[in-house]
Amino acid sequence: MVNIKELTKNTLFQLKNENIETTPENYFVEFKKQSYALNVEIEEIEIFEKIKKSLTNEEKQNKIESFKDLSIVLAKRTSKEELKKLIFCFEQMLTPSADFNFIEEIESFIIEILKTPQNITSEESINKLKEISQRRIDSDRKVLKDKTDDIVKLTSLMSRYFDKTLSDGENSTEEIMKIKDELINLNISNSSHRELKIVQKKLIDTIYKIENSLKQNKQIITDNKEKFDYLNKQIEELQNELNLVKEEHQIDFLTGILNRRGYNQEVEKMEKKFSIFNGDYAVVFYDIDHFKDINDKYGHNCGDAVLKSFAGILKNLTRKEDIIARYGGEEFIALINYQDEIEVERYVKRVKKALSNSNFIYKEANIKLKFSAGVTYRNKYTSFPEAKKRADELLYEAKHKGRNRIILDNGVEI
Repeated sequence: MVNIKELTKNTLFQLKNENIETTPENYFVEFKKQSYALNVEIEEIEIFEKIKKSLTNEEKQNKIESFKDLSIVLAKRTSKEELKKLIFCFEQMLTPSADFNFIEEIESFIIEILKTPQNITSEESINKLKEISQRRIDSDRKVLKDKTDDIVKLTSLMSRYFDKTLSDGENSTEEIMKIKDELINLNISNSSHRELKIVQKKLIDTIYKIENSLKQNKQIITDNKEKFDYLNKQIEELQNELNLVKEEHQIDFLTGILNRRGYNQEVEKMEKKFSIFNGDYAVVFYDIDHFKDINDKYGHNCGDAVLKSFAGILKNLTRKEDIIARYGGEEFIALINYQDEIEVERYVKRVKKALSNSNFIYKEANIKLKFSAGVTYRNKYTSFPEAKKRADELLYEAKHKGRNRIILDNGVEI
């Protein structure tokens, strides 16, 4: 049996015979050749071959004969942190622009691949990326087509009945109510339900205005439509001016969102939509944790800045058709439209995630903000005050359990 001494002797002889300098690298290359020639198994050489086999085809294009060659190839590989940056970009690229039904699947895939970033180049990961991308494109296309069809249906209905309303003053109120009935029965796709909620809210506002105008100017509409159009234009201009003044009285001067006065008026509209259109919505009570400690430690200017920042986060994450208001002190309230209760859970999770990822810097202090919240679904209660009271109780329960948590009236705790 050939031993190491014989291999060493043969290796040195061959290097000398070929007039090759006896460096560690040259010695390893020749020693490997001699071991293969004599069919001798050497542990170090087996390790070398295993590493070499693990390389990609592109990396194997280089002639690799020694550990030095291996080190050069491995030094050019992308680092784990660079792969993570690429994966975070995938998350932004894969996020749907219209249909969000499978966004949780995307988030799960990103979280899983971040555990082992090097697997992003595997065939399984690449196929998954292709599948998600194609589904996102197909789904977004379908949503856009559905929404286009729905807009045609809705605008046709509204145009037909508003024209009839303006030309027939005797039955104007009845015709407006017909709009409501046909709107409820209109065949609208699932893709447009959220947008339809916005239209419903705007329709209610319009109904208020037109009903008041018809009561005061019914004879003018009947006698002369042109005079009515002119008068209506003047009313709209005056209404715009009044709205500007009204807005100043409805907006909280510190946070820039609705104050209690503005909130109370929006509640009436939400309740009107709830009773007429069965528009489901949730009540979310927020309270910033340990706010008094922040005021005591850093001063009221810092406390005011915290309130503005928290309100800004809520405003950015709350849709236009929903309501967000400062209820008082460090308490905020939101009224969130939904079709399925899971939408409300996703919304409060987004708020919690956004706040946990934010660092509030005041002068040299880095303050980590947290909040507690209680959530109720309006359709489970006989009145809005009852739903609001229960949300307040759940908020108090979240505080009592240690803060930094959200409790919903369906038993879910976040």
